[in-house]
Amino acid sequence: MPMVALPTGADLYYEAYGEGEALLLIPSTGFSCEVWKPSQIPLQASTRLVIHDPRGCGRTTASQSVYTINQMSNDVVALLDHLGIRSAHLFGHSMGGRIALETALNFPGRVKSLIMAASGSGQAPRPGADCVPGLPHWLLTRLVGNGFEHSLREEYTDTSSFFTDDYRKAHPEKMEEFWRMVYPTHAKMDAYLHLITARHNWEATHRLGDVQCPTLVLIGNDDHGRSNHVVQANAMVSRMRGATLRILEGQSHGFPWQAPEMTNEIVREWVAAQA
Repeated sequence: MPMVALPTGADLYYEAYGEGEALLLIPSTGFSCEVWKPSQIPLQASTRLVIHDPRGCGRTTASQSVYTINQMSNDVVALLDHLGIRSAHLFGHSMGGRIALETALNFPGRVKSLIMAASGSGQAPRPGADCVPGLPHWLLTRLVGNGFEHSLREEYTDTSSFFTDDYRKAHPEKMEEFWRMVYPTHAKMDAYLHLITARHNWEATHRLGDVQCPTLVLIGNDDHGRSNHVVQANAMVSRMRGATLRILEGQSHGFPWQAPEMTNEIVREWVAAQA
């Protein structure tokens, strides 16, 4: 699959499938586009599906030593330009949602609709000390105390952050499959630190009223981890004009992978309705 040297300074890896309404999937912090395989690839049956490795992840590299959400949004627009896509539906998971939101705010003519999946608009709506800009104490403590690989595994498969406890207990083999899928192309520690710095220094809560495109906010009702994405989802819906909130029962932060068929059907229906 192709690499493209973008004018933003990123040598970016991407894959494109299918025909129809353009749908770009933007993954969470540190994940490459491998995270969408095979769970979201069936969306190619009804859309022109585009996936990519964000800068610092997988096969994508960047010439800059500082990463920002704005840069990664510019990468998305440059990729759309390269593919000749005038406007697209953006699905962003967690930090990917922040990149998608930044794109909708800065390039409103390029975003047909927005799907914010387990995401947020910045630090301001977060509860407690998490609302303070900059890297949170708990995250640094976990990385230093547990080490990089163990910290990632704890978040992705060994606690209820991504998958609910019931699901993890019933499907330990799926936890191992998920880990084997995401870790080989996950951002390494140096790039990961750049990414989480970008994530925690970005704020757009004050701009939510300027979002012009139709927006669907998807959140699992159990996504109450340290950053409490349920609180963040409600904050977005209260500030965005006409945003739609859909709460997914029995799901946590990783619902695209715990319930891929349900997630894909929601996305298909949304894109068709906004085409």
